[in-house]
Amino acid sequence: MSPRKSLPMHLEYALLGLIRQQPQYGYDLLQNWSANLGIIWNVKPASLYGALNKLEQQGLLTSTQMPGEASPKRKVFTLTLAGEEAFLSWMHTPVASPRAFRQEWFARLYFFPQVPQEIVHALYVAQLEMAERWLDEQRALNLTGSPFEVQVRAFRRSQIAAILAYLQENQSEFFQGEKNV
Repeated sequence: MSPRKSLPMHLEYALLGLIRQQPQYGYDLLQNWSANLGIIWNVKPASLYGALNKLEQQGLLTSTQMPGEASPKRKVFTLTLAGEEAFLSWMHTPVASPRAFRQEWFARLYFFPQVPQEIVHALYVAQLEMAERWLDEQRALNLTGSPFEVQVRAFRRSQIAAILAYLQENQSEFFQGEKNV
C-alpha cells in the first residue's frame, strides 16, 4: 500500500482510464496495461496494486470481491463518480514538463478515442501552448554562459522543438480539416 496521501500521480490517472473502459481485476489491469500502455510505460505489479489500493482509499475506485474459477476471491475494480471526474480533469490538463511528455502525453493520447472531441481539442491546444512556453523559457535561460551550459540548453531546446514539431505535424490526425488549431 502506498504511503502517499497526495492526489494521484499519472500512473494512477491512467489506471482510472483503463478501469473507466470496463470494471477489471488487478491481474487483468496488469495485462491490459502491458498490451496497451506498455509501449511507453512499464509498470511493476507491486506498483499497480499499490496504486489500486490508494485509489480505492481515496474513493476514486470501489472494489467487489468476486469468486474466482480456480482461485480464491478476487477484487474487481470499478470507477466511482469521483474517479470519473479525476480522470476527466487529468485529460483536460496538459503535461507540465518536457521531461514528462513521453509517458504522460502518450498515456493521454491512448484515451483520446474514449473522451469527447471537445476534451481532445482543448487538451491539444493547451499542450501546444505549453510546449511553446517551454521553448520560450529555454531560449531565455543562459545562467552562466559556460560552454557546458550552452550545450545543455541547446540540447533541451532541440528536445522541446521536437515535441512542438510533433504536436504541430500530428494535429490533423485529431482535427479533421483543421491545420492550425
